[in-house]
Amino acid sequence: MGDSQRQSAAGALRLREWALGVLTGAPPSLPPQAGPEAWDTFLRVERCAYPLRRVLAAAGLLEQLRGAAHEALERRGVGEAVKVLALRHEAAHVARLLGEHGWEGIVLKGGAAVLANSCEVDVTDLDVLVRPEQSRAVAARFDAAGYRRQDPDFGPGAPNRHEMATRVREKAIPVELHFALAPPLERDPWAGAEPLPVPGLLRLSSANHLWHVLSHGTLHHPERRGSLRDLLVAAAAVRWCGHDELCEVERRCAAHPRGELPGRMLRMARSMAAGCGEDLFRREAATAYLVYLFTRRYRPFRGLLLALGRTAFALARGQGEYGGLWYGSHISAIPRGYAGASRLDRVFPAAALAGRAAWRAANLAAAFAPAAWMARTARRLAEGG
Repeated sequence: MGDSQRQSAAGALRLREWALGVLTGAPPSLPPQAGPEAWDTFLRVERCAYPLRRVLAAAGLLEQLRGAAHEALERRGVGEAVKVLALRHEAAHVARLLGEHGWEGIVLKGGAAVLANSCEVDVTDLDVLVRPEQSRAVAARFDAAGYRRQDPDFGPGAPNRHEMATRVREKAIPVELHFALAPPLERDPWAGAEPLPVPGLLRLSSANHLWHVLSHGTLHHPERRGSLRDLLVAAAAVRWCGHDELCEVERRCAAHPRGELPGRMLRMARSMAAGCGEDLFRREAATAYLVYLFTRRYRPFRGLLLALGRTAFALARGQGEYGGLWYGSHISAIPRGYAGASRLDRVFPAAALAGRAAWRAANLAAAFAPAAWMARTARRLAEGG
């Protein structure tokens, strides 16, 4: 990677600074000058084209956009809007299937925010939590209704698994049936669950929903740390909480071994909900931009791509996070319990575990040099260098 990628990442950071103000209530303005690559990087990582487009349209500024800005916001904004509509349609279909047997489902994260009319953001699938003891029966009902299963199914007893296989109908948004949450909640997720406008579908209690959005977007998916899309969902979740619920989530952040990350996201989400736009994730955003630009240019295979992103974010953050990529979790090179999906996993699990460990270690080693460059460059960009 060279100067052009660094400049595109810097341009994407300037767009992020502008968008953060626009999305948190500052007087709408036209964006700063940026090239097509910077716009593409910004919108693909931040996934906020639809909300931005709506604000600019309401202020009468959308028709004033020209060039890369107009093309990128139109293309990505319309695409995100279509997915919002697709999620609403699929949620109604899922609710009908569940209701036929008296089942209920809890819609998670961004899907819950969309269905509750709290915010409309980019969605890639519909995440639905069902009761563990009903999960296999629910999955069978979906299969009988014409859903195609994309992967092998896992049940509640599988180590470090929290969902069945993704299922999808023709020309519909995919559905992920969860029987647990990742990261897990310390309490029953069904306790205090509240109804959504779609009969038969619920959302987590306000405190549980906020904590799940924070922890999922920082601990389970490091590549999404501080993305504007996830921050909009978190800010909407903050608005659902009263004082006591916010204090409870703050206590969860303080008690968690890696609570600095969800705690920082909580502080920024609260600022956004109050109409302020201080950016607490510039370094993470710069890292995400550089990772995207690298993968767009070199197109690494999936194993190296995962290792590259995880390594870059771990090195950018520091605090011992890189060591955890080698040992200590289900995604580490030496995994802590994991139910694999291949035939080898089922027939020779020990051999599959050893092979997976060797493969992950090789990818981590190969990813270190470019990821270290990205982490250093991201720090300089975040500091204005």
